[in-house]
Amino acid sequence: MQRIMQITLPLDGDLVETIRAYNQAVQVCINYGWEQHTCNKNKIHAATYYPLREQFPALQSSLVQCARDQASDILKRENFKHSKPAKKPLSAIRCNLRTFTPFLESREISISTLAGRKRYALKIPSYFEQYLAGQVTALFLGVSRQGRLIACLSVELPIVPVKEVETFVGVDRGIARVAVLSNNLFVASKHINAVKWQYQQLRRSLQAKGTRRAKRKLKELSGRERRFMACENRRIAKVIAGQADCIVIENLKGIKTNSKKERKISKKIRRRFGNWAYFQLEQFLIQSAEQSGQTILYVSPKWTSQRCSRCGSIAKGNRKSQSEFSCKACGFQLNADLNAARNLSELGSAGHGRVLVNHPNVAVVPRGVTVKDLSKLVASPLL
Repeated sequence: MQRIMQITLPLDGDLVETIRAYNQAVQVCINYGWEQHTCNKNKIHAATYYPLREQFPALQSSLVQCARDQASDILKRENFKHSKPAKKPLSAIRCNLRTFTPFLESREISISTLAGRKRYALKIPSYFEQYLAGQVTALFLGVSRQGRLIACLSVELPIVPVKEVETFVGVDRGIARVAVLSNNLFVASKHINAVKWQYQQLRRSLQAKGTRRAKRKLKELSGRERRFMACENRRIAKVIAGQADCIVIENLKGIKTNSKKERKISKKIRRRFGNWAYFQLEQFLIQSAEQSGQTILYVSPKWTSQRCSRCGSIAKGNRKSQSEFSCKACGFQLNADLNAARNLSELGSAGHGRVLVNHPNVAVVPRGVTVKDLSKLVASPLL
């Protein structure tokens, strides 16, 4: 179980110059890999290691190797599909255990710079005190937009044993309602949607003005909505994690692919859809589950909104609107999101026995199990 400790370091000139030299070395490796159309570390190392050692003699050899590895990862991520990646001069760099030594007990860290090894004081926030017992495995350094030197320490924590699953709760994530649980819990979303609307209108007004003052204001607002949504998602994840032993969610991977190319969808809907932070909520939910030994179970989202959670009938016309569900077969009526959450809970309990759950506490129901397999199950009404 890994966690990240984000700490602000003193703005030291030698460390900033080290970041600049490192990023230049990364760009040299990227240029070679792009020209040769390769992301193989051995090939990049053979062609760039000694030239980089001559170009940056003060840059430690381990940092040169870290730069090579980071360049290889960037090339793999881009997969040579778009334009050549460009590494910013002060963007984050990666350090391994040969280039830094943490002293968490004395709140210090030793880092290799162009001027040799230097020690820096660590001001660890109180929230990260819980991670001090873990083992530091990596360090990421970078300069923020505000000109602060940020250090991110990756900490490996002991694995929490997985609890025996006895209870299930389905979580239906959406745009109008952030989350609806199968145990009739509706996460309050009115305040979240109102704040997001206010930021949208404020950005629109400032962009329309286009003055220097408006641009400065837009820069000040940068990141505020993102931080607000991250705080809300963290809070919601903690609430959901305490509801059951196994949390069943939809596998929404790829749901946003090419959403802007859909001509039939209005610009307003595309904007709301693109501003949907469902994946961040999913990651926070996994973190909360890992800390308490709970299980996260992914299931297919197919037909979960069209199936009746009482009789199992599946029909496209069952869902009349965003929030209204009415079964044509048995006449059962319920909130559409709550009905979908109950279907997820049933699908998770039906497929849990067919998956093996280990570390991390995340599993996926096999493809053979879909909501259609539950069509013969008759769920007792929970209302």
